[in-house]
Amino acid sequence: MNINIFLLITLFLIQRSHGVIYELNDTEYDKMPPMFHLEPYGPCVHEPGGVYCTVELKLVSDGPSELMTMIEEYSLRREMHLNHSRLHRGVCVTRTCKDYLSQNTSADIHLVLEGCLNDTFWKQYKLKSKLSTEVLCNDLDNKMDIDYGDIAVAVICLAILMLNIIGSLYDFMFVPNKESKGNKLLMCFSIRRNWKKLVARPADGPDPRLRRLKGFNGLRTISIIIVIMEHSLLPFIISANDSHELERKYYNIIYHILIDGALVVQTFFVMSGCLLSYNLQLYAEKRDINWTMIPKGILQRWFRLTPSYAVVLAITTTWLRFAGSGPLWQSAVGVEVKDCRRDGWLNLIYLNNYIDESQCMPQTWYIAADMQLYIAGLIILTLATSVISRKIVLSVLFVVGLIIPACHTYIQNLDAGLIISPELVRDYFVKDRTFNHTYKRGHTNIASYILGISLGMLIYYLQKNEFSVEKYKKFKLIYWATLPVMLILLPSGSFFYFFQNNPSLYLKAIYSGVARPIFGSIIVLIILGMAFKLENVYRGILEWNGWATPARISYSAYILHVLFVRSLTGSRTTLIHVSVAYVVLFTLGTVIITYLVSYPYWLLVEAPSVSLSKIIFSLGAKEKSKAEAEVRKSERIPA
Repeated sequence: MNINIFLLITLFLIQRSHGVIYELNDTEYDKMPPMFHLEPYGPCVHEPGGVYCTVELKLVSDGPSELMTMIEEYSLRREMHLNHSRLHRGVCVTRTCKDYLSQNTSADIHLVLEGCLNDTFWKQYKLKSKLSTEVLCNDLDNKMDIDYGDIAVAVICLAILMLNIIGSLYDFMFVPNKESKGNKLLMCFSIRRNWKKLVARPADGPDPRLRRLKGFNGLRTISIIIVIMEHSLLPFIISANDSHELERKYYNIIYHILIDGALVVQTFFVMSGCLLSYNLQLYAEKRDINWTMIPKGILQRWFRLTPSYAVVLAITTTWLRFAGSGPLWQSAVGVEVKDCRRDGWLNLIYLNNYIDESQCMPQTWYIAADMQLYIAGLIILTLATSVISRKIVLSVLFVVGLIIPACHTYIQNLDAGLIISPELVRDYFVKDRTFNHTYKRGHTNIASYILGISLGMLIYYLQKNEFSVEKYKKFKLIYWATLPVMLILLPSGSFFYFFQNNPSLYLKAIYSGVARPIFGSIIVLIILGMAFKLENVYRGILEWNGWATPARISYSAYILHVLFVRSLTGSRTTLIHVSVAYVVLFTLGTVIITYLVSYPYWLLVEAPSVSLSKIIFSLGAKEKSKAEAEVRKSERIPA
């Protein structure tokens, strides 16, 4: 008995000597001030002169305080815990702080709130508070004015709508024959024609060999849904009514399958690289590849991605700020609007993933990184035309892709992977050094893209040589193991959450270098087995025809979904309950809302812009063909 007591005392002293508290019971936890608190919003802003403000504050203590010490030591467990010295409050200033308003003749809302909240925390907890950010206030008297930018975006959106109406009427009234092409420009905006494209069954395309990549529809759709569900967890982090329950979820390894889903994005890099190299090899069968393809390919890619992207960006910078209100609206939505007005131009040239601490459509870091890797891949495949040179260049770049993230992690002492801690999500990722330096950069994701390029080359080579998979079907069990391995690998980063001491820098560097390429390699194996019909279980699921339509709108869903997550979060007037049932309900609801809006967005914006870009570049190709024909004709005329 004495030995047990001695061990308990020793463990307690060791824990205290490290200055970190790893767990608190409910009684001790409830001694700390609530992380989030929102006073009633509606009654405040609807009363005459009512002003409601949200503010972030920092708890401090002038002298020794057991409570402050506990708060600081518990908050040091940053991987699992929120920072309990950094609180968020929604305050009805005209009710809660009316005494301070009458005392402060200058009507400085910052001074009023600081004095009011400081007095409250001293009375309840014998602690003081300081405002750590700007005060964000809502009141019905201060209306936002519509500016010239709002008007310009409204005119553009109205013009797009009118073009779709005109194009649809033209198609319906003047092009009754389904085989008739009609006016190409107007037909780009025909909703009827675009709907047929949207719901069409997967076709062989210009080359029947592309049929073997049909499973990309399933991979793309499933991955997009996972990404949307992950981002839908935002309100549970920044406005939880029971922060202790939220933190407990981090100690359950099952929840880390969803929390640590950041590796899923590597699926897109693999598919993108694969499609680039595969299509380029098909193109090379009919035409010569030369350096002139580089600027043309970049422009085609830019015109394919940018119009749809630009419309969402324009709406975000203008009309989104009028779309709702609530105690969290300014912090969830207003900040993004402000940053997009400042940094939005960087999104349109796909450099936003190299700008830190900007909340302008932060999910689009992937689009920028993919664009950068696409340009690099196009240059490599265009200039290195022989098989040997491509193998050498790709091998070197793959090794470099392993080393770069590891070097970043080691030199800058970063986390092994993206530790999706409560505080990281609370800051919308933008302040995290690991997110900024190793996760979202183009050059730190090159390994998976190189795997994709190599995969495209391999599939093309094997098809060309009529590869038979029959003798490899005995390895089906190993192939089926790829999904369980993937589910194990996804939460593997949680290993670093549970370290009670800082893990070895070498271990973090190694994991940072190999985790994403290993996940990308699993995707490569799944695609290979699907392309050559190794088995019919995974292939049957991924090649289901029902994936085709949601896969076509996946780009629209990706650029739109965070807009809904932020708007739903900002519109809340109460804290959100943390439970498995409510998390599932909210995340699935966000997925459904995103896709319901993505369908009309694809029909009205994305499909017409893609069709227009094809017309523009086909005209250029026709002019080039005519010029070449004239040259050949002149060469046949004797001098």
